Amino acid sequence: MKRIVASLAALSLFALTACQQSSNTIKLGVIAPLTGDVAGLGADTTNGVKMAIEEINAKGGVGGKMIELVAEDGKCNGADAGAAAQKLVNVDKVIAIIGGDCSGETLAAAPITEAAKVVLLSPTSSSPDVTKAGDFVFRNYPSDALKTVAMAKLMKDKGWKKLAMISENTDFSQGFRKSLLEKLPKNQVVFDETVEPGTKDFRTLLTRLKSLEFDVFFPNGNSDAVIGPMLQQLREAGLTQKALAHDAGDSVTMAENLKEVTEGFMVINVPSTLTDDGSFQKNFETKYGKAQYGISFAGYAYDNVKLLADLMGKGAMDGTALKDALYALTSYKGVVGTFHFDKNGDVIGIPYVLKKFHDGKIETLEPINVQ
Repeated sequence: MKRIVASLAALSLFALTACQQSSNTIKLGVIAPLTGDVAGLGADTTNGVKMAIEEINAKGGVGGKMIELVAEDGKCNGADAGAAAQKLVNVDKVIAIIGGDCSGETLAAAPITEAAKVVLLSPTSSSPDVTKAGDFVFRNYPSDALKTVAMAKLMKDKGWKKLAMISENTDFSQGFRKSLLEKLPKNQVVFDETVEPGTKDFRTLLTRLKSLEFDVFFPNGNSDAVIGPMLQQLREAGLTQKALAHDAGDSVTMAENLKEVTEGFMVINVPSTLTDDGSFQKNFETKYGKAQYGISFAGYAYDNVKLLADLMGKGAMDGTALKDALYALTSYKGVVGTFHFDKNGDVIGIPYVLKKFHDGKIETLEPINVQ
């Protein structure tokens, strides 16, 4: 009886393996915040992935195999992103994962994908900690280690001597805070407070801030859902100093919905415009409507899928081969620009610009060269 059971088990395993090997699909995973405060970003990047997959499949897929998307909600936190990575790697058997969007998602998923030798390619994670997250971890979005250099350079160039900062207690915000403190002269940050994730009432802290002299306020939140209330309460408190933030504040939704509050607000981020002929944005908006955070975020995710498909089409059909091909890449021209990766999987070739909110829109003012 045991021999019969063993034979049946072996036969079942053989049939399953044969089925997997003869499958006409390639499973590609996504980890993004599909719900919660950062769901708008997750929608933009996931739609960018969907658009790329549709275009690839319409042209015959990769070697005749169609790409199948398996999207999981990382909810912009480590616990959910870790669970999502476990499912994508161990149940869905994806060849690679686009994500996470939030740095906390990427950092939680990295040990899981690293152990499974599955490439994790983020379109928006910027924490400096991602640099050392693993040999299979890449991002085509620049590290905050460079963005904080850009912020420190801007403050020096503009003559802003004193910075006040309120930071959310998340991987992204704390990573940026730590990196910025290392880049600024000692004692230039005159107010440095941390709040728990999702905090929306900052009035007590801002009352304390009113007694201090400062030139610039930095709302170091993880998303526009936190940065928006910070700015609104800052102005309600009668504080009129300049406000400057990073990519989490680069939100079209915030510019439109908090028009008066965000007037003059500045952000340092990658360019809002893409480098193609305009067809990506036109096609994206026809399919999904206007991007909630900005078209560039969708473009980073789109480029990641197109890049992986290109490498798979050249024979990199498993995690190790994809990893080696990404490191060997010398130049890839996408809709966000031409880029490649360094020895840590960090992107090279993406610039920074200073942007300013004006009349409900986000305008680009000037480039900030830090590379």
